[in-house]
Amino acid sequence: MDRYLSNDLWKQMASKHSILLGEPPEDSVRIVALNDLYEEAACRDYIRWFQTYIDAPDLKVAASMLVKRIGYLWTAPLMTALTFHHRHVSFSLQDSFLYHPALIKEGGTRFPFLAVSGLRAEALTPNREIQREKALEEIFALQLTPLFKMLAAIAPLPMSILWENIMVRIGPLYKLEAGETGEEHQHVQADFSYLTQEAPGALFDQRQNPFTRFTTCKDQIPIAKNERITCCFYYQMSGEYCRKCPKIDTENKSQLK
Repeated sequence: MDRYLSNDLWKQMASKHSILLGEPPEDSVRIVALNDLYEEAACRDYIRWFQTYIDAPDLKVAASMLVKRIGYLWTAPLMTALTFHHRHVSFSLQDSFLYHPALIKEGGTRFPFLAVSGLRAEALTPNREIQREKALEEIFALQLTPLFKMLAAIAPLPMSILWENIMVRIGPLYKLEAGETGEEHQHVQADFSYLTQEAPGALFDQRQNPFTRFTTCKDQIPIAKNERITCCFYYQMSGEYCRKCPKIDTENKSQLK
């Protein structure tokens, strides 16, 4: 095992993103193996249960909320490891799980957590472009896109909503502070440019790069847009709009709570 997986960098990030290393708690309300979600019957059963458990009005809202959560639990940590820790981290879908822990106190989240096993980490070499391409293909084309296609068909809802849900989670990782310079700055900028502009659609199992439309340019540098293009349906669960919602009418402040 790469030493990275036993050092504080990884452990702190795993804790921050609610990743449990090992088996999910036996007293969990619900446990589902990640690879089961690629089976239509199992995925449909789980998303229906999840809709009821979080009190979502329909399957499309439940599916959208689940993908936002996956962006936080799964995508953001792997992209952080890739760009900032210079590691390609992967894990076994068969031996990893989404789980809903028993609610100990009122107000605890009903959204899932991630328990991972079979972790692997590969240090990136100075010629990292090939490894970066391989990592993106694994994360997206081989793992996330098939799941998104399944959810989009079951819900149903547009894939664009799911892709933007992921962008909302990973875009802030690459937000550079004004005045930042140096090799690390250029490195982060180059990775975001590749992820959102240069990477071909094949790395996402899509006809074209699904993140490009959710970016804009500032000083000829790609950055994530401040406002969403699609709506994630958060308002249908909470009674208020998220800060990036395209449905917000800035002329009608009464929409915001």
